[in-house]
Amino acid sequence: MKSYILDSDILIYFLKGKKEVIEKVIHIPQESLYITRINYTELLYGAYNSARVEENLKTIIAFLANFKILEFDKDASEIFAKTKASLKSQGNIIADMDLMIASIALNHQFTLVSNNTKHFQRVEKLDLENWSL
Repeated sequence: MKSYILDSDILIYFLKGKKEVIEKVIHIPQESLYITRINYTELLYGAYNSARVEENLKTIIAFLANFKILEFDKDASEIFAKTKASLKSQGNIIADMDLMIASIALNHQFTLVSNNTKHFQRVEKLDLENWSL
């Protein structure tokens, strides 16, 4: 069974009620949906950076509790370092947090779901889908 890591933008689209994303997410078995600690952190930051901190924190924390969280571990660190060096030599660097997310996806051989395909397409062998189209 295919497993998916949902990027922060997809999680936000779901929370905002984007029909295409909701339809796709609800048709995937819960045990096949993951997030990374990086996505968790990005959504928490969004809540703390908002005008309604407490309300948004409650919503975000309750929502994220529905997903298994993948950590940035030793193997992902190795993938990150090799990939960043390769991208740098090509002049194609992407943001470190995005590369950390991609490294976790590569490490677990999961599909990364993101609207930021232009960015993530630079990472070789990354299985990438965009559910927000």
